[in-house]
Amino acid sequence: MQGEVSVCKIFTFDAAHQLIGHKGKCSNLHGHTYKLEVVLKGVPSVEEGQSDEGFVIDFSDIKQVVQGAVVDRLDHAFLAMGNEPVLETLMATRSKVALLSFRTTAENLSAYIAYELKQASLPVYSVKLWETPTSWAEVLAADIPEEGPSYRLYGGCDYE
Repeated sequence: MQGEVSVCKIFTFDAAHQLIGHKGKCSNLHGHTYKLEVVLKGVPSVEEGQSDEGFVIDFSDIKQVVQGAVVDRLDHAFLAMGNEPVLETLMATRSKVALLSFRTTAENLSAYIAYELKQASLPVYSVKLWETPTSWAEVLAADIPEEGPSYRLYGGCDYE
């Protein structure tokens, strides 16, 4: 659309996961400092004299929604599909667990985050999730069906 502008807000969160059945190191329980880039797209407000004049959306509003819809749930949590042997121990010790019910690859997490942010009514264009400083997965929000993403059952992570 003519006149649209992209804006991006970056977040970080720390989380652990385990990819059962993976051929490499990621079959072990391990963690990442994830970097999340949320790109929104829209036409800046032209309502003269309004606080939001010239904004697609205020960065503080993006922060509030993304923190509440995604980051607070995932930060310092064990990201679980539900088939991890350590899950019972984590639950018994009241550790923070985000039971997501899908394989917690960067690809699936990106799709999950894009869907959750669309559900929160943000004008999401894309979500890029960095698992390491050199490895990321990106999802275009337009590619996420209204009923939610189809999660991949197999895949890995980049463990450095």
